[in-house]
Amino acid sequence: MVLFLIGAYRMMGAGASVEEDPRAVLVAVLGTATEAANELGGTARDDASAPHAIRRRLDGCAQALERIAGIPVDANLDEARAALEHAVDELGWSARLAEAPEYASDDALRDAGTTLRSRGSTNLERARSQLDG
Repeated sequence: MVLFLIGAYRMMGAGASVEEDPRAVLVAVLGTATEAANELGGTARDDASAPHAIRRRLDGCAQALERIAGIPVDANLDEARAALEHAVDELGWSARLAEAPEYASDDALRDAGTTLRSRGSTNLERARSQLDG
């Protein structure tokens, strides 16, 4: 019975270990998050779906970072991972604010979104310097 359950568990894909290269994941997340930050800064206010699509991509970045969270890495990659986690979170909140119907008419929401984008971009640069160094 136990062997049957283990076999069923494996067939569903759970429990299968896939070796991921943490550096490659971090570089991919950096690229995607950088594109998202640039798009958030230039989001047209008449396209309400753009911030949602950007936020969904950032959610994918967060999931990728979660997949490699338990993999031991050297200090530079760990610092890059931490910076990317912060950046993705800040950019995600900026996108959430931009999704709000009041965003176009509320100066405080736009200021908060701009501040979050700026902090996110700072963390992206911090991650880039760790990955390049």
